[in-house]
Amino acid sequence: MIDDKSSSSLIFDKLIDISLPMDELEELVHHDILANGSENHSSLNESYATNASLNRAVYWINKTDCANITAWRSGNKRAINDANNRILQETLRAMGYGVIKLQGFYAEVGQDVSKENSFLVFDQNDDPNFYENLYKLSEKFEQDCFLFKAVDEEVAYLIGTNDDFIRDNGERKEAGRLRIGNLDAKIYSEIGSGRISFE
Repeated sequence: MIDDKSSSSLIFDKLIDISLPMDELEELVHHDILANGSENHSSLNESYATNASLNRAVYWINKTDCANITAWRSGNKRAINDANNRILQETLRAMGYGVIKLQGFYAEVGQDVSKENSFLVFDQNDDPNFYENLYKLSEKFEQDCFLFKAVDEEVAYLIGTNDDFIRDNGERKEAGRLRIGNLDAKIYSEIGSGRISFE
């Protein structure tokens, strides 16, 4: 973790914890970079430096409440999942939230890990109903849960929105802290050429 007294230069390894002061984050996003590493890490740094969507995601995750949600269900046909996700995305944008498309890898209750299209959602206008709205949307699209991270908490939680998830995990299950670039994570999301997970 990096605090106010840390150097502004980051060296990427396989696993990174992100917790930056807002002034540093704004500077990183402005220049579309996350790191200036040593020569041994140049290829990885270049990958992150050119991933504007990942940079934007890290910026907003540290600035405001955020959530990860989808309308996909493993038992549905692709056309139905795509249509539901379009409705979900339009609804989220109509509510005034920021939305970034993800490729998520998640295991529904009783299922193996599978790929699904999902969204990283940001409460950029400080809506007091953000959590409640995400909860209702997760219920509407019959999701096991959605991921929620409050800006004033270091960890994110999986919020159960159906009986199967709540039976096995309770109403809220800790997902963990934001990690970037962990290639060993089983549950994660891809943003452009980058990867995030909560562990």
